[in-house]
Amino acid sequence: MKYVLIFLMATAFKNTSFAQQETTVTKIFIVRHAEKESGKDPVLTPAGNLRAGDLMRVLQNEGIQKIYVSQYKRTQMTGDSLRIQFKTDTVHYAADTLCDNLINSIMQHSDFGKTVLIIAHSNTIPQIIRKFGVTDYPYGDIPDAEFNNLFLITYKKEKAKLKKMKYGAKSGTSAAMR
Repeated sequence: MKYVLIFLMATAFKNTSFAQQETTVTKIFIVRHAEKESGKDPVLTPAGNLRAGDLMRVLQNEGIQKIYVSQYKRTQMTGDSLRIQFKTDTVHYAADTLCDNLINSIMQHSDFGKTVLIIAHSNTIPQIIRKFGVTDYPYGDIPDAEFNNLFLITYKKEKAKLKKMKYGAKSGTSAAMR
């Protein structure tokens, strides 16, 4: 996992000067898709649509340069408000439990050194966080009823720092209670 971070850093910095490398900050925001209906490839519930709007408002001043979403509608719909409002490029990746497809996609798009948003799933977020160099993040899925976590991994001088925040309504509360 440490090698992923080193490879990403080397790839991102191969065309930059030493001075630029010292000041480059990479920000990776990671969220789980918003609340979803049931079914094979469900859309968002009304509460999920509200949460997607909350995500856009929380991240509107963060300078998101690219959004990564899986092949599922719920991740794509979660990022739609941000994508449409700020005309942010979106990259689709095939979700896998090892998160290799996501990492490969970020490397192919040379997005290290930028501010990106990854919209993922409860069973992949912990692995994504560890793949990006936060090796002490606990194993296990995000609980099924939790949709309001917002993770931020910041890199500066090859060090990863994780910040966990909340956004939108508390998970499990109805839109009427907001």
